[in-house]
Amino acid sequence: MRITRVTKRRRRLGMILVMGLLVVGGLVIKESDLNLYPGTEVHEIAAAEEPPSISSPLPLEQISPPPAEYVVSPIPKPNGHEQTANQEITVNKPVKPDKVKPEASTKKNLISLTFDDGPDRKYTPQVLDILKKYGIKATFFLVGTQVEKYPEIAQRIVDEGHTIANHSWDHKNLTKLPPKALSVEIDKTQKAIYEATGITPTLLRAPTGAISKSVLDALHEREMLHVYWTVDTRDWAGTSVKDMYKNVMKNTHPGGIILLHSFGGRKNALDNTIDLLPKIIEDLTAKDYSFVTVEELITANQALPAIVK
Repeated sequence: MRITRVTKRRRRLGMILVMGLLVVGGLVIKESDLNLYPGTEVHEIAAAEEPPSISSPLPLEQISPPPAEYVVSPIPKPNGHEQTANQEITVNKPVKPDKVKPEASTKKNLISLTFDDGPDRKYTPQVLDILKKYGIKATFFLVGTQVEKYPEIAQRIVDEGHTIANHSWDHKNLTKLPPKALSVEIDKTQKAIYEATGITPTLLRAPTGAISKSVLDALHEREMLHVYWTVDTRDWAGTSVKDMYKNVMKNTHPGGIILLHSFGGRKNALDNTIDLLPKIIEDLTAKDYSFVTVEELITANQALPAIVK
């Protein structure tokens, strides 16, 4: 019994001595941090519960980064509205992806203005002036005999960025011509346009739109396409500006091709065309239409297959 009491006293004195030394050294250790009793383990902080402290006394190379389940939100740059508070750490919280906004469609409502039977010195220059004013590009289907008379007007059409196309040599019905005469109507006009402008057209519109298999075959042999129209203004007949305007605004749709003239028709009939043109350009533009050449319409895949063959 005496030995036991002595032993207990020695242990008690030893513990008091140890605690006294620690206090003198300025260290404060919680009782739970000391593994003084058998069967009691020191509990570590699991990474899944708390990330390492920024003030960890370990060297930087020994501090492991937060595990994958931790999402560290970056501190946004101040812009006058946010508070630059301490960095936030979200634990075990799923990250919601940013909402993806659908991109605005780049496909536009494309339409083409086309002018037949020119060039001439009266109406074609007026048409070109209006198109230039509005920054509009159009397609001119030229008659060979007119190109031969006014090559400088044909050149102006090209210089101002418009497309030149073939409208036959002298406006004959191509479906009633034998093969040789048909070839003359096409090829002679191609030559006249090339000599005047250096351009070889790839598009043709038959006079009155009259075509047949033989006409199409002749065009395709020359790697050319035939172009119809979707809206006929009948401007050549002297149709009033009011009636033409209603027709155009009602029947124009994406991929549309509007038929107008820059020469020919009844006397002074195309005065109405000149008056009509600014009105339909402004109002179709207001309806979100964009004017392009027929070539551009084809490239954009907006030309209707039944119209361009």
